[in-house]
Amino acid sequence: MKVKKLLKFYFNAGRAEKLIDRLIYKKATSVNFARPADDCAEEVAELVKKKAEMCAFYGFLKGAVSAFSEEEMKELKRYSVSGSAAFGKDEGRAVRRLALKLARRLKGCSEKYSEGIAAAFDLSFMG
Repeated sequence: MKVKKLLKFYFNAGRAEKLIDRLIYKKATSVNFARPADDCAEEVAELVKKKAEMCAFYGFLKGAVSAFSEEEMKELKRYSVSGSAAFGKDEGRAVRRLALKLARRLKGCSEKYSEGIAAAFDLSFMG
């Protein structure tokens, strides 16, 4: 599991949630006479399930990062959007330590939240 990707999702979760809401709304309100209504309803139900799994994972992730200070969160946010060249030698080590600390907190969640993680990655890097 890539910590940097998880951080990108964490800091852009609102955008991902809006995207899935728009997808749900579009599927629920689009009229297609060539397809049965139950097929459309199944697609909406799948998207709602995907959103629920993504939100459950976000709740877990939010709990994992809640122990970090405001300053540490600023550094993690900066790390999530920048390359390693953006940090000096000592600064880079400190940020990598923070990322490792987060990775340890998240250890073992990949199985339980696998579908939520997949949904988060799909939606947070779209559009």
